[in-house]
Amino acid sequence: MRRVVVALVVALLATQVAGAAAVQESVGANADAGSNEHVASESASESADAANAQSSTIRKAIELHRTPAEPGSIDVVATYEVPDSVTALRVTLPSGAENVESGSFTHAPDGYEWDGTTDPATLRFTLPANQTASGSRGPSVQASGDYSFVDVGEWALVTVPQLRTGWSYRGQEGSVSIVEDVSVAGEGSTGGEIAYLGPVKEHTRTANGQQFTLAVPEHASMVESPGEVLDALGAASNRLHVGARDDDVWFVAAPTSADWGVRGVEYGGDDAWVLANSNLDEAGNVWFHEYVHTRQAFSTAESGRWTMEGGAEYYAGLLALRTGYVSFGAFEAQLSRGERDPWRNAILSQPSTWASSANYLKGSLVWGEIDRRVRLATNSTATMADVLYELNQRSEPVTNAAVLAAVLDASTPAVEERANRYTGTREVPEMWTRSRHAAAFGTEPARVEFDVREYRVSGPFRNETFTRPPTLYVGETVTVVGSVTNDGGRSGEYVATVAFEGDVLVEARGNLAAGETTDIALDEQVGAAGTYNVTGGRTTVALDVRDPGTVSVSDLSVEQSRVQPGENVTATVTLANPGDAPATGPVPVTLDGEEVATVDAALAPGATASRTVNVTLPDAGQYTLAAGDASTAVSAGGIGATVPGFGVPATVFALFVAALFARRFE
Repeated sequence: MRRVVVALVVALLATQVAGAAAVQESVGANADAGSNEHVASESASESADAANAQSSTIRKAIELHRTPAEPGSIDVVATYEVPDSVTALRVTLPSGAENVESGSFTHAPDGYEWDGTTDPATLRFTLPANQTASGSRGPSVQASGDYSFVDVGEWALVTVPQLRTGWSYRGQEGSVSIVEDVSVAGEGSTGGEIAYLGPVKEHTRTANGQQFTLAVPEHASMVESPGEVLDALGAASNRLHVGARDDDVWFVAAPTSADWGVRGVEYGGDDAWVLANSNLDEAGNVWFHEYVHTRQAFSTAESGRWTMEGGAEYYAGLLALRTGYVSFGAFEAQLSRGERDPWRNAILSQPSTWASSANYLKGSLVWGEIDRRVRLATNSTATMADVLYELNQRSEPVTNAAVLAAVLDASTPAVEERANRYTGTREVPEMWTRSRHAAAFGTEPARVEFDVREYRVSGPFRNETFTRPPTLYVGETVTVVGSVTNDGGRSGEYVATVAFEGDVLVEARGNLAAGETTDIALDEQVGAAGTYNVTGGRTTVALDVRDPGTVSVSDLSVEQSRVQPGENVTATVTLANPGDAPATGPVPVTLDGEEVATVDAALAPGATASRTVNVTLPDAGQYTLAAGDASTAVSAGGIGATVPGFGVPATVFALFVAALFARRFE
């Protein structure tokens, strides 16, 4: 599992987002305003866009080791491959790290400092594995024990440790990024945020642009088959139109033999575990509950906290109903618990008033009632999924006021006023009946889904087809091939676009009846580095576009190094691309430092090309012909050329006499 994180040359505030921290580190000597030294750190963002236009990469590999003889802890080996441009590196280990060993880092008051020479550089330490479940937990995910992560010796289910890394480097700003790879020593599986250590089998499925991995441990006995769980997750992905759809989602079926305090945990945004004995045919479907959490991309302020579990619990039940796993009666019984004491008296926007699980129970009922009212007020053209989509676009923590504003955007002032009463007072709605459910939920809005099948890349460097978003380079043309489907209950318009910095570069649009699908292809030649967004419906795919590298000169040769003044020297310049990205020129050819020609080539990684140029030597004398780091001496005049002040016969005679004179003294 790979994380790509941004190299920032600004101070970052310490934040906590989905279990990952981002902290600015000052490393090594301070950077002078006039120097070429920069300070950077890794952020919590995990997107390929983060490494845009980077020329050097720190490669961080985290390997997790089970310790059967010491249950409750794991060993961690962190290895850094450091590029030449990095001058200093500092690592802050997680709290609780013990038995730290390293031959390339030394302990400092605020971390471990790299010795500056060892590459790769390695840290080894032991970390406590057990974590207790905390906070209010709803009945659908609550268990009788204590743990949310645990190491029992023969297997372990743990969070991947967060190592905060800062560095200094020389070069242009933005020229160093960091990429993290997480692996398990021996048998195991990881999605990069959670890891299972022990014998395990992975099952995969692709649905709606998402790659689902379900890891099933040897020590786990599932009540549902892996295929059935993957089918359910794919169906949920298809029906949940709220944005924030990760490319890769990793689940593990946790063995039931541990003393679990919860039945499931989502961690890090796209990793989750669910107890292996969890059923699909429950209104409190834990598989769906944790999957919904992977689709909530926002953080919350105190007043908006209820939305996380309330929304997840509501959609877990609604998805179970929509996919046929439960009846309306089971769905009704699940949500109606929010009407009861003590949960009914909670003020959702004030967590201090919550009885245990109020955010799950009253929260899901309120979210559902607002959903019903939004559907009725808009004639089923909008739902609370539109609200969740809007919340997912917010970068600042979501407050309850932001939720109410999104409800107003999606529906009417009357619905927003009712939502305010249900979230800002002790008022509680009644669970709706089957007939009222049919009236509000009988027709789904138009829901346009964009499914990208492939990316065809052509241009000066390559002609290839990819099934996942490729990194592109300026000058290439990408053709995004896919289909648009309206899986809602009404006809609706679709618009599929490629946009850059807010400008739409190319689009395809049309109207689709309910259930209709059409194929589309979007072509764009990328002309600048940055992030290009391919969007259709609520699906957005980011394409990372970078500037190509610069070709180097591996050889410079001439057919003859001496010519008559005014004649040409024919030079062959061999261009090479030793890097791992495409590269172009131009490369100037100089004569005594003055540019006289240029050579160019568009080269794939590892490729070479030869270019020939003719360079005129205007006057008699010695010259230096150069291209890149290669150079050679050439001359006009000399042996075989006219000597100034003599004609050709006289020159030949003079040389002949000189030769005879030399032989007499041998």
